[in-house]
Amino acid sequence: MPVYDELTQYILDQIAPLGRFAVRRMFGCTALFHDGLMVLLIDPAGRLFLKTDADSLSRFTAAGCEPFTYTRRGADGTMKAVALSFYTLPDALLEDQEALIAWVRSAIDAAKRADHGKKRAARPPRPAAG
Repeated sequence: MPVYDELTQYILDQIAPLGRFAVRRMFGCTALFHDGLMVLLIDPAGRLFLKTDADSLSRFTAAGCEPFTYTRRGADGTMKAVALSFYTLPDALLEDQEALIAWVRSAIDAAKRADHGKKRAARPPRPAAG
């Protein structure tokens, strides 16, 4: 079994009822994937970010959560801030396993909806039979 930092292991233990998660490095963060979909990021400062979409974003903004951003070099050579559809988790939820699970379940659902939309959009139309 791989060894993770203390916070990552704590989160994995807390959300274990949701199933297996894979851990990878993404955007300078630790990313947790559920069924191949990225649902949670832990940045180097220990902040947790959950996947959001149009259906779940209002819950995060109402709680005062902030978006995950990173900086990358644009095509014109300038550095640009890029925001992803991941928002901070309210700190109080780290101590409430039931609430944490509910919010992570919401992130899983958002990731599934986003993935479903991508797959549908990526398929070219079928030629008419004839």
